[in-house]
Amino acid sequence: MNRLVITLLLTLAPFLTQSQNFEKYEDMKEVDAMVMTSKMFKMLAKVDLSDSDPEAQEYMKLIENLDRIQIYKSSDSKVRNQMATDVKSYLQKGSLDELMRVNDDGQNIKFYSLPGKNDNYVRELFMYLEGSEGDKPMTVILSITGEIDLSQLSKLTSDLKVPGAEELKKANKKS
Repeated sequence: MNRLVITLLLTLAPFLTQSQNFEKYEDMKEVDAMVMTSKMFKMLAKVDLSDSDPEAQEYMKLIENLDRIQIYKSSDSKVRNQMATDVKSYLQKGSLDELMRVNDDGQNIKFYSLPGKNDNYVRELFMYLEGSEGDKPMTVILSITGEIDLSQLSKLTSDLKVPGAEELKKANKKS
């Protein structure tokens, strides 16, 4: 029985720790971090908006179905190297599908997703950006989880001022 429990735990460990990979960056002084949880989205969804504004209603519908948004950004070379290693490890687990790659003006941006309930939804949208901000090298990791409506997602990433949001808008227009 113990052997079965240990085998089961070892088998499930990668899935249980998968979303944990990037949380270690939250407390690093070399990293700008923002993490929003489902509680924040539920609170925002209760904001009294005019029923006559369809764009606001669609926006609220999008955010009430989100579980978490994590954004980590750093210019520190040691942290950037660790981020690259962690992203590579995360992607090697094979659960995410590559959506697109953009290499433009020194910015190397990659988008991945975890399929959702149908082709218009994903359960996770993951972005990894290597580039620069001004003359400083920069790495950004973005992970959005929940039932994500792709038609509304570019609006949210633009509002959060996420690097790479413009490329995401272009990708949505192509779909």
